[in-house]
Amino acid sequence: MSLAGFGWEISNLHNNGADVYFRVEKNMTLNSMNIDVAFMVISLSSTGFAEVLCYAGVSRGTIPTFNNSGGHAYVTLPSDQNFGSVTNYNPNGLNISKDPTLSQDKFYAVSLKSWVPSDGSASSSSRQVLANPSLRLNAGDYLVFHMDHAAVGGTAEMQVVLQYTLG
Repeated sequence: MSLAGFGWEISNLHNNGADVYFRVEKNMTLNSMNIDVAFMVISLSSTGFAEVLCYAGVSRGTIPTFNNSGGHAYVTLPSDQNFGSVTNYNPNGLNISKDPTLSQDKFYAVSLKSWVPSDGSASSSSRQVLANPSLRLNAGDYLVFHMDHAAVGGTAEMQVVLQYTLG
């Protein structure tokens, strides 16, 4: 059993996002992952909701590409060709803000949401995910981790521990 881990934090996260990524140097199987994310308000600018979208995926054989739509720096993962397209059923005409697509090799996705009152108290949010993806990684693949934010600003942090087997 081999372990690797890292952490990263984005300060003054206000309606934008960032990514970190690294190259897989040897063929391996990602057996398990433990990812903890947290958000907190550091200076109160307004009341309302705060939201942080966090996800991780594999860019197969190439440096990941990004879409900086509205400053959010989304990772561009290819759609998974093993599934058909996602179809919306929306008989009530609800506002669906994003067209959902099935992304290939996205292995983690969490959305943190919190109400921020006028004094900012009790407005932090966090979540920990422990999963066993048994995900095959090849030398030359890249693991990429994303966080972006909407509404009341703050700081987001992600801590990652990966357990893997070489070969």
